[in-house]
Amino acid sequence: MRISKPQRRLWLTGLGVVVLISVILVSVRILGSQTLSIEDCGAVADDGQDDVEAIQACIDQAQDQRKPLLIPEGQYEMSRSITLTGMIMKGEGAGSILVSTNPAQGSIILRGEGVELRDLTHRYASIVARGDGANEKNSITVTQAEKFGIHQVTVHKASTAGILVTGGSRNGQVMNNVIQDTGADGIHITGESSNITVEGNKVSGTGDDAIAVVSYKKDKEAVRDIQIRKNNVGYGSNARGISVVGGKQVVIDSNTVQDTSMAGIYLASEKNWNTADTLDITVTHNKIHHTGTRAGSGHPNLLIYASHGKVDRIRVEDNILRDAEHDGIGIWGEGEIGEIQFSRNQVEGSRLSPTKFMKGTVSSDHNLGF
Repeated sequence: MRISKPQRRLWLTGLGVVVLISVILVSVRILGSQTLSIEDCGAVADDGQDDVEAIQACIDQAQDQRKPLLIPEGQYEMSRSITLTGMIMKGEGAGSILVSTNPAQGSIILRGEGVELRDLTHRYASIVARGDGANEKNSITVTQAEKFGIHQVTVHKASTAGILVTGGSRNGQVMNNVIQDTGADGIHITGESSNITVEGNKVSGTGDDAIAVVSYKKDKEAVRDIQIRKNNVGYGSNARGISVVGGKQVVIDSNTVQDTSMAGIYLASEKNWNTADTLDITVTHNKIHHTGTRAGSGHPNLLIYASHGKVDRIRVEDNILRDAEHDGIGIWGEGEIGEIQFSRNQVEGSRLSPTKFMKGTVSSDHNLGF
């Protein structure tokens, strides 16, 4: 049978559509095979039932098969902590929600090389007292991890920290997360961790500091090489905005700190906690507004303090400090305070004095309001 040219063109067009649909279906199957979903293992959204066994089973499969694990939109409940080792868990945005129903054991634990958590919400149904500060009560705990990432995660409530980084974790990123209403620090970096970027996070209503770097004398190495940039923190936080209490080579750059109970930025070595020295800290281009709101705290917008040990080689440049409840900038304490350099900072609207320098070798260049 001869096929006319118009019929042939129509036939070829139809064949092309069939081929295109086949390619799309094959592609969908291939792409689908590269990602597991917790619903593949039996988790059911929004049914009020415990999904932790299904979630952990899918975590185990994803780790074995080296595939990312998807949390679809919806709410999934967990009665205990889960552990990710060297894998990626990702949601579809803030509407992918993991709810920990046990306030004493609900942390998402990240370990190993390349572990990553992104694009989801983790919250606790209820919380308990901070108490012993057990890691199982954190929202997210990073320990013994390398090249890790936490991105676009919303943390809502935790009995202790929102995100804790410890156990010598290194080469990590904590970026563009929202952390609210924690019992302890919003983001806490400790335990000899190093080379970590904390950037673009919004942290509010924390029970302690919004972002903290902490090292102890007992540690073999201080926390080091930390970049704290472009975060927006405070807003009812119950202690400091950004603190380094034992650490070295920390850059605090282009952050906004507002409405904290104690100092907006705090650089210190504390005797009560036997913390390590604080050395080689750069504080640049930050905006600190209306901090030290707790009655009787006496904390300025920026406080450099040592009750033991040493705080030395501090560079403070191009910051704006406004409307402190007490002094604008303070330096004091019984420990050793070395070289402190101030350049091109602006202090205005402090309820007490703009500066209160009681210790250290202080240099000042082109500052306004000192």
